[in-house]
Amino acid sequence: MSNFSPHSQKGIVLVVTLVIMLIVTLLGISSVQTTDMQIRMSRNARDGRVAFQAAEAGLRVAESFLSTESSLNAYQANSNGKYVGMAAGEVVRWQEDATWQGSNSLVVAYGDSAESPRYIIEFIGTIVAEEDRLNMDNVGGGTGAGRTQMFRVTAFGTGKTAAAKSMIQSTYGRRF
Repeated sequence: MSNFSPHSQKGIVLVVTLVIMLIVTLLGISSVQTTDMQIRMSRNARDGRVAFQAAEAGLRVAESFLSTESSLNAYQANSNGKYVGMAAGEVVRWQEDATWQGSNSLVVAYGDSAESPRYIIEFIGTIVAEEDRLNMDNVGGGTGAGRTQMFRVTAFGTGKTAAAKSMIQSTYGRRF
């Protein structure tokens, strides 16, 4: 005969059930935390992409503006988003917070970010082409000798929240 009787096992089912429920609860909490972390990572990645796209929109608007530019006079004033490049050793303009506020930079109409993208254009200098340089791009044509004005365009954009920021630059050459 067995030493175990139904009366001696009272409550064991309750204990086993509570342990199983505890394990299931811990698995559920872990799953919720993992899902929450993935949602935050996805939101941050999207926010970063929006910030980059806003800065890219600012860069394209600035380059489009430069394609119509015909004079360097506005850059001599060093204001309203148009500047003469900094001298060696000076703090670069685009790293200063004040550059991105007020009329120190130009605003781009863009509706997908928390704040409108902004850009500045810096005149870097003039490159004079040599007349006897070999022309590989236009075989048989002129050498294209002349004066090319070089600009650095810096654009700053934010994402859906102001916490996501992106800054990109391009160099643009134009002959007047």
